[in-house]
Amino acid sequence: MIQFLILGLLKKKPGAYGYELLTDMESQYYAFFVNFTKGSFYYNLQQLAEKALIEKVADDVPDKREKNRYQLTAAGITAFEQQFAHYGRQNKPITFPFYTPLLFTDQVAPEQMDKLLKSQIEQTQAKIRAIDAALANPADLQPMFIKMMTNSKRHHEVNLEWLQEQLENQ
Repeated sequence: MIQFLILGLLKKKPGAYGYELLTDMESQYYAFFVNFTKGSFYYNLQQLAEKALIEKVADDVPDKREKNRYQLTAAGITAFEQQFAHYGRQNKPITFPFYTPLLFTDQVAPEQMDKLLKSQIEQTQAKIRAIDAALANPADLQPMFIKMMTNSKRHHEVNLEWLQEQLENQ
């Protein structure tokens, strides 16, 4: 998925430096959808270059942190279109590791279950706050991102209501 994001960003912004792409991923809150680090980003950037899906465009400016800009190759454009269709067709169930222990709540002390639910409530509230923070400046965000995050927030709110109900019914 990181490679798809890089291809998409380069389609939008041909000739960008790697750090520009990484900054865009961070500032556009891509971490809400894909786990990535600086290291995984640069590893995937290198992999795309090795696959000849992107190519380096030398930059002769001497005082730059990074010397290479990148652009999509013809194969990269094709790969972007294929991955767009591939990921767009997927509709996998959302799974939370948290739900698996719930299958065995009758095997633990009620205090353990309370602690687990309270932890999930706190984490869900933190996710909602993070989404609110991301949506605080909507003029800086893509319209589809705003719709996605609004939908995601609603899912978290429903989960929060359910978790609180479970806690009350302990």
